[in-house]
Amino acid sequence: MKKIKAFLRDTAKQSIPLLASLFGAKILSKPATLKKLAAYQIFSDPGEELTLPPSGDTGLPVDDSYAKSQSVATSAVAVYRVSDNLTIYPYGGVKLGRDVLDLDFGSALFVKTLLKSDKRPVVKCDTCIVLWSHEWGDGYFDYTYFIYAKLLRIKSAMPDAEFKKAKIIYPLVHTAFEQELLSYAGVAADQVLDSKTHNVQATHYYLGNNDSWYYPNKSDLNLLRETLVPKASVGKTGERIYVQRKSRRKLINENEVIKVLKEFDFDIIEDTPKTVAEQITLYKNAKIIIGPHGASYTNIINCAPGTILIELFPSGYYPDYFRSLSSALGLQYYAIFEDNTGETHYRNLADDLTIDPEKIRTALQNILS
Repeated sequence: MKKIKAFLRDTAKQSIPLLASLFGAKILSKPATLKKLAAYQIFSDPGEELTLPPSGDTGLPVDDSYAKSQSVATSAVAVYRVSDNLTIYPYGGVKLGRDVLDLDFGSALFVKTLLKSDKRPVVKCDTCIVLWSHEWGDGYFDYTYFIYAKLLRIKSAMPDAEFKKAKIIYPLVHTAFEQELLSYAGVAADQVLDSKTHNVQATHYYLGNNDSWYYPNKSDLNLLRETLVPKASVGKTGERIYVQRKSRRKLINENEVIKVLKEFDFDIIEDTPKTVAEQITLYKNAKIIIGPHGASYTNIINCAPGTILIELFPSGYYPDYFRSLSSALGLQYYAIFEDNTGETHYRNLADDLTIDPEKIRTALQNILS
């Protein structure tokens, strides 16, 4: 059944360009999009080769991919200023002339616009920032590193007076962290419009791209740190913290593990709603952080260099998002795996995990010694 579903999905994707062409549109690939926009480019950073060191020595076995150095390419990013007519669709994607641009991670959603009449009210303005071209992005990690980082990049490439007057349009995610982060970027509430409900027509448009899923551009990371770290609350929080997860990828035998962690003076950070400022403060003040792989580690952008991050993984899902971020940010990174590690795959991202408490004790003794 999985093979049939995969076949149908791949067949549908292959038919999208043909279907779009029947309606007079051409869906561009990522390379074709960047080539098309080259004449409008006002900022670029080609990224760099980054060497991820092996996971630190915990005295425990790790997956082979974490046991050796790995060379990766960080995202190549840019900002574009377009004064030609653009069409901005409800899902946030854009068409320049007849070309549908791939600014983020594909343009498959364009087909949803073909048979629908556009009843959104038109909003006219001088400057519009077109921020995101997908109907997802409400996760804290995705929003921070794909949407918010792009906003900060575009802002840094614009005159400040123009940014303050610009309209910002994308499919809003309607979360508390979205509102808080936008305020930290100096965005007023009346600047932000939901592409699902507004059709913006501007004289000038600012666009940016996303490149790699895993390896953010260093200039984007610097902008995030410059914006977020100063927002930490005043007050003391723990230097050694364990970050709980109560949804997917939760630690099944957490009570047993917590007993060991308390032997090493760890504070237990409950998985309850927190403001962005509270999360910034926790991570800025921490010297050792441990917990299951999850979106809370988005906040390592706020850690001081040298902070120790210990990530706990289920056997079938261990992406290196935070290993690479740790390397780029100058953190000390360690990974602890369940037994019998298999191939990492996205289909396993919701798997819970069980970690032998003795593994935690062994790892902490090795790290702290």
